[in-house]
Amino acid sequence: MKTCGNMKKITLFFLLGLSLLFAFPIFSHADLIKLGCDYRYWYPFTYEEKGKAKGMHVDIVRKALESLGYQIEIVSLPRKRCIISAQNGEIDGIISIAFHPELTKFLEFPQDVTQIKESSGRIMQIDHVVVTYIDNPYEFKGDIRSLPIPVRIPRGESLVADLGKIGLKVEEANSDKQNFGKLIRDKIGVVITSSMIAENMDLDPAFKGKFKINPTTLASESYHLAFSAKTRLTAAEKTYIWREIEKWRNDYVFMQQVYSQY
Repeated sequence: MKTCGNMKKITLFFLLGLSLLFAFPIFSHADLIKLGCDYRYWYPFTYEEKGKAKGMHVDIVRKALESLGYQIEIVSLPRKRCIISAQNGEIDGIISIAFHPELTKFLEFPQDVTQIKESSGRIMQIDHVVVTYIDNPYEFKGDIRSLPIPVRIPRGESLVADLGKIGLKVEEANSDKQNFGKLIRDKIGVVITSSMIAENMDLDPAFKGKFKINPTTLASESYHLAFSAKTRLTAAEKTYIWREIEKWRNDYVFMQQVYSQY
């Protein structure tokens, strides 16, 4: 009778183990996940410091992957090099890239990226605003075609292609600071940047009180960890990584820690 009871316990533990095994995806974290990140100075979201990728977006992705047990390597590369590397399967994905239909030829985004304004698998949602010189009477009211030229924007933004298609003269720079410097110097045109960066620039003595932020948002974009179509990661792994990013993005305490660093 005692032996029978022990067998029942063993069977129970065996079944419990099986249920736990199938409740979670089976990942192999022995392989390194290699990610690329645009090396442009897009503080506080992404930037390079002493050869290393830094920024809020990098912190969120790193936290999500390490929480799932992955080993990761992040390399800072020019945006075009990032895209080519992903296209060739040299890296597993790109940190902080907005969706564009052309990119889907070789990059994979969360499934809901075209269905809702704010993708659930995004790293962060970023609002782009129009900034003008303080004495410029122009007010942006939603008509992109009305933007005064030149339109200055950080290099590599997906908005560049859309602005160029409607015939606007676009000037790209490696940093927002360069764009603000040109705006203050020339007193014409606009700067397209994130609302957070614009507000931070107003704290810089070189720019404070010399520009105005138009209240109407130009665009709001979800920035993602997009995976190379040639990565060895399975569909299940990619889904769980995006869910983990969502989890940490919605973690109030963690995000306060991230914000406090920048």
